[in-house]
Amino acid sequence: MSYFDDDHPTHLSDALTSADHRRGPVDAAVTVVEYGDFACPFCGQAYRMVKTLLAERPDLALVFRANPRSHLFPRAEIAAEAAEAAGAQGKFWEMHDLLFENQGSLSRREELSRLARTLGLDMERFDREVDGGVYRSAIHRQEISGWHSHVLQTPTFFVNGVRLEDAPDTLPAAVSQVARKERLEHKVYREARVQSTTDRRRQVVSVGPHVLTADLAAADGGQDAGPSPTDLLVAALGACTAMTVQFAAEKSRLPLRGVDVRVSQSRTPDGQLFRVQVALDGDLDEDQRARLQRAADHCPVARILTGEIAIDTRVTVERTVDEAGEETFPASDPPPWTLGREPPR
Repeated sequence: MSYFDDDHPTHLSDALTSADHRRGPVDAAVTVVEYGDFACPFCGQAYRMVKTLLAERPDLALVFRANPRSHLFPRAEIAAEAAEAAGAQGKFWEMHDLLFENQGSLSRREELSRLARTLGLDMERFDREVDGGVYRSAIHRQEISGWHSHVLQTPTFFVNGVRLEDAPDTLPAAVSQVARKERLEHKVYREARVQSTTDRRRQVVSVGPHVLTADLAAADGGQDAGPSPTDLLVAALGACTAMTVQFAAEKSRLPLRGVDVRVSQSRTPDGQLFRVQVALDGDLDEDQRARLQRAADHCPVARILTGEIAIDTRVTVERTVDEAGEETFPASDPPPWTLGREPPR
């Protein structure tokens, strides 16, 4: 499936602008751009599929750019201009739907006016703009943007800026896959809470229902009552590596019976060095072993450690009212609650 070939994607060349016709939320996680032709029967079939998809996914946005195939359908361009003329009066999507739902009669010019009339448009303006070719250049600009993005046929879809190479009926599956990817990329994991104890070297760590004590080794001044922060980091890398290798083996149905991961950390002149030793238990050939090696090298924690991490640290000071000194407030302007009054709402 070429759409999901990260090495050879075809990207939307011309970015979306306020001039584009958009249906759906502005902040949609997934936006589909369609290059379509109102006279193309394949676009007519795709219209029904897209309409169902939009109804099922209110979080999806659709952008339509005209790409009339005038050499195949003589009335394609004027139909696109009619949609723009309706759009100038705030009825683009209504006209868009009517054109696709009445494809069989688009060969007659009067049919465009009949459809427009059902939308309550200013017909004098509509007919004047359509017959005068007022929006012909706008349609041509949309065509050119399609050429820039290597649109060779209609309909052609771009999902979050990447061209769908498969048949149009695979669009729902592509949208679902991209939506899942977006959710993962913006996923907020469980919060970790760390609370101090009377021993400044010992901290209580809570993650979901799990509670443990973090301490320092005796050599570092602690009592070794629990893993140190460095130990926790090493353990995270080891656990993630083991899970990733096993997931990869399961996905590829490799004969892996078990895995033993050992991780150490040391200081070097260039910084921290993690050494990961992975012992595989199974009847694996060299190719299978190399495949699991690649999986181990790309476990999520390893990728985080070798990449850049964005950290947003915010420090607040917890104080009670009784702890605040009188000098906190100017004597000439005491807060309402100090006088027994409710604060203003």
